[in-house]
Amino acid sequence: MSRLLSVRGALAPRPVHGNVWATAVRAGLSVALVLGALYAAGHVELIPYAAMGCFTCLYARDETYARRRVLLLVVGAALTLSVALGALTQVLVGHTLAAVVVASLVAGGGKYLSDALALGAPAGLMFVFAVGVAAYNPLDAAQVPLVVATTAGAGAVCWLLAQAGALAWAAAPERLATARALAALARHLRRPGPATRAGAEEALERAWSTLLSVRRPGPLHRELELLTARAEDVLTGGHSELARARACAELSELARRVRRERRPQAVLSRGELRTFSGWVQQMRSHHRQVPSVWGALGGAWRRPSPTPVSVVRIVLACLVAGAGAWMLGMGHGYWAAVSAGSVLQAANVTTTWHRTLQRAGGTVVGMVLAGALFQADYSVLGVIALVVVLQMGAELVVALNYSYGLVFVTPLTLALSNLAQAGGGAQELAGERLWATVLGALVGLAVCALVPNRSLAQYLEQARAECEAALELVAGGGGAHERRRLGRSVVALSRALDLAAGEPGSEGDRIAGARRVLERARFPAGARVHAGV
Repeated sequence: MSRLLSVRGALAPRPVHGNVWATAVRAGLSVALVLGALYAAGHVELIPYAAMGCFTCLYARDETYARRRVLLLVVGAALTLSVALGALTQVLVGHTLAAVVVASLVAGGGKYLSDALALGAPAGLMFVFAVGVAAYNPLDAAQVPLVVATTAGAGAVCWLLAQAGALAWAAAPERLATARALAALARHLRRPGPATRAGAEEALERAWSTLLSVRRPGPLHRELELLTARAEDVLTGGHSELARARACAELSELARRVRRERRPQAVLSRGELRTFSGWVQQMRSHHRQVPSVWGALGGAWRRPSPTPVSVVRIVLACLVAGAGAWMLGMGHGYWAAVSAGSVLQAANVTTTWHRTLQRAGGTVVGMVLAGALFQADYSVLGVIALVVVLQMGAELVVALNYSYGLVFVTPLTLALSNLAQAGGGAQELAGERLWATVLGALVGLAVCALVPNRSLAQYLEQARAECEAALELVAGGGGAHERRRLGRSVVALSRALDLAAGEPGSEGDRIAGARRVLERARFPAGARVHAGV
């Protein structure tokens, strides 16, 4: 158990390369435009619901514009549906326990949607927040259509702003994915180790997935593909220490140029250009596009996917946390449900424990910041400005560590609650926020420990079998598309190992066997004739 509840790395920052300021500015601009428009129109009472729609801008930040269009439509619709369900619960039932039940079901649906579509941070958390805000704020039946339309309108504004970059920087997501792969590999060459190796493999897989999804690549995309092929050759090749040191400096510089130069070019010999171009052509001819939304939703429910058990865990934890908060007389019981749902966005006991520490630590520091910020009395316009600044601050640091983002999200939540319920000051809500957070986080951790996810063992076995099959093809002299399949399977097996190792009762022999396969797949004997460095 001490291994599962290790605190190592829980509060450490992760390396982040690029797209931080752009995302923060887009999020701040979305909130400022929508909330400012409502203030100018004299509808301050709709601001909390508009803020829920503005959560759309937090998703799909690194996706290609084509995929972002689809994902943000789904996210915006899901946020609007969450607000509609919360508002209807408030109007038709009006009981706190009914709101808890609805919020718990939405939490399960949000987790399912997030896992199936690989939404990434903030995953299904914002859907719980949206339903809670609508279910706990007093409403009349006549206000429901306006509230729902406000959320949908805010989501539409965020969708438009998220697509605006395509007009000037159409290849920005592809550039970003390539630059991150180059930077991650340079980091691994500089400090070799299991963590940096896994980070480089993950970044390369992300880069290939992004680049190969472009159906009609232009000259810039072809240059990015050559750079990515060059990076993968360095990672998997048996080059000398001197050659790897030179490659580290070269890749660091290329990562910078990919982000900043109009047309970055790979400096390749004729042999390298011929070899890498052939690899890319083979991979393109065998590339399978990402499944449709409906296909992904169906796949997430089929065994041995770990998602169904994760959904059960999150629904149960939100029910217990929300009901417990109601029994303790907390006025914002959905905060406890949100906290439980937050820590259970992770998939095993170890990562849930880390999220619990991050949730608690970030909230405590956020309370200190809130105490300092709310010493002054703010006008409505002042609160809106504060919300914009806090939203941008959260986006600037949340990619480093979830706890850092909570430092800004905590006062942001209190500010929005103060706008929704003008009678309650932010300082009076701070204590309730803290205790609800602690209650929800502890309940989430307990449920995760008590409800085992036995499907993870099968999930690991499936990933191991796929990796072994890909390894056999490569060892038998397979081409570039077989090597790309092996690269995908290595990343999938590494993820499955992390998930399975973080669950209680994980079998040591099975874990050890999967690790041996992973090592063989990372260094397959005779798998490649290298192009040279």
